[in-house]
Amino acid sequence: MGSFYLILGLVFSLIIAIVALANNEPVTVSYIFGRAEVSLILLILGSAFVGALVMGFFALFRSIRTALSFREMRQKNEALQKQVRVLEEDKIYLEAELNKEKSVPEEEEKAKENNADRQEKTQAELQPGETAAGQAEMDEDPDESER
Repeated sequence: MGSFYLILGLVFSLIIAIVALANNEPVTVSYIFGRAEVSLILLILGSAFVGALVMGFFALFRSIRTALSFREMRQKNEALQKQVRVLEEDKIYLEAELNKEKSVPEEEEKAKENNADRQEKTQAELQPGETAAGQAEMDEDPDESER
């Protein structure tokens, strides 16, 4: 696309040069503070040069503004990426805490299940006529059962 604009600029420059060469008569130019007689060739080429210079300044201003905007957006992007990293670290930490909290009740449930299994095994090991309460009483005070 850049070479297209370059070719277009060269074509317009050629057209301006042909028009300037065809009109080489002296003309009077009135300024705010006076008058001057200038060759029409110089007036046309000077006007084209000043126009190109003004357009160059506008393009320069636009590119500076774009560069500043780009820099600002890049800084915002970096700040947001930093914030995303911090939030991801917080997320990982909070997920670990949540998993830790979830695992504690699971461990308690497993302990309760193990206790229940042990009690069932103990009851199954008891003699058929004895109960778990009777066995517990016997375990507490063996001397009293002998009396």
